[in-house]
Amino acid sequence: MPQIYLNPITKEKATLLKTSSQTNGACTLIEVELQPGGGNPIHFHEQFTEDFYPIKGTLGVHYLGKEIFLKPNQNFKVPLLHAHRFYNPTNEVIVFRARLEPGQPNFENFMAVLFGLVRDGKTFGNKQVPYNPFHAILLLYWGDTQLDIFLFRWIKPLLSVMVTLSRKLGYEKHLLKKYKTV
Repeated sequence: MPQIYLNPITKEKATLLKTSSQTNGACTLIEVELQPGGGNPIHFHEQFTEDFYPIKGTLGVHYLGKEIFLKPNQNFKVPLLHAHRFYNPTNEVIVFRARLEPGQPNFENFMAVLFGLVRDGKTFGNKQVPYNPFHAILLLYWGDTQLDIFLFRWIKPLLSVMVTLSRKLGYEKHLLKKYKTV
């Protein structure tokens, strides 16, 4: 049964259609319902490509400083390390699918936990940064959502040490138990 996650800040309803384990690591497939004005900040990924397929409405993708508007039966694949964001440029609810290749079990954790923390009011406003820094470190690791900002570049070399510490302190186990239902 697909898992459904709601994020009131980005105005997303995300349905995990296929997990990495269901596709033997080939991909993770997510369907997103996005309200008018919804979207995410500019970011990039080091571990997976992201392929967008609109199902209903027009999907906006900011890529390399340009705006791309995709309609149903079109797709756009964002290569590794390329900064991008998706958003709803219309006044209507849109639906699209995102295919992550290869499959991303950590991103599946990221989505479940981030949306849960946002829903529970445990993040700083529309930046979606968790109040607890150990939660934030785990989300950065799981999501492979890289930001090209000074603070992120400064903290990135410490990430693996902080992830290990977060795990030893039991934060990973607690978050997955509370928010991951798959």
